[in-house]
Amino acid sequence: MEEKIRETITQLNSLIEGMPYKIDFCDPRTIKILDKNARYMSHDMFQSLVNNVKKDGALTSLPLCHRGKDGALLALSGNHRVQAAVHAGIERILVLVIDRELTRDEAVAIQLSHNAIEGKDDPVILKGLLEEIADIDMKLYAGLDSELLKDLQKIEFTTIKEAQLDFKSMTFLFLPEETEEFKKCMEDIESMLGSDENFILSRSHYDEVFKMLIEVKSKFKIVNNPTAFMKIVEMAKSYMETLPPPEIKKDAKTKGGKNHAKAEDDNLIKTTT
Repeated sequence: MEEKIRETITQLNSLIEGMPYKIDFCDPRTIKILDKNARYMSHDMFQSLVNNVKKDGALTSLPLCHRGKDGALLALSGNHRVQAAVHAGIERILVLVIDRELTRDEAVAIQLSHNAIEGKDDPVILKGLLEEIADIDMKLYAGLDSELLKDLQKIEFTTIKEAQLDFKSMTFLFLPEETEEFKKCMEDIESMLGSDENFILSRSHYDEVFKMLIEVKSKFKIVNNPTAFMKIVEMAKSYMETLPPPEIKKDAKTKGGKNHAKAEDDNLIKTTT
């Protein structure tokens, strides 16, 4: 059986001639482990890996090795997998071998890059995938450590029922007399615009208000934001006083339309006079 596997691997390597890697089939106990490995694994996590290898009967991902001058294989990436295979009693494993000599610098750089360059799990998606697993043994096989599982339990799924608006809030603190003046100005504006409609301003309006605050503080030598904002209110109030009063629309009550409504207004004026 082993001889047939080696023949197949030889054929495969001949097909991938020119690639910088070759496939090898070897005893994991003959592979040298790094004497310095920055990547560590807790005892529980390593035991979980050993159990998974036992369950699979093989390594499901290939360790990366290179061959030293003495011909022995040295694991650059996958040291824990090689050790787990030994502990699991696996006699032969497939490995990926760099098909050229490496300098010490190259070997260490490859080792560090495989440890450092890795993705991160989206916790929400990770929790969702874990909850899809019904079999408790398969949950254990997933190999998530206890601390991560505790963090996942804290995640709550929320349903988005409406668009999430990107907004900024502005908070101003006013003295009592300024508060009354500000409220009065807001009431005047409301009486001019009416209260039938509500408006949500865009972020661009926030930027305009902030820019105006900076300009007012600079021109009038004002230090704090509330005073500058009150200055803007004061200028707005002065501007409002120059505007004509809003036109009052009246519906015609009879067939005479606008002329009849005007006649009613004239009669009202004469009666008042």
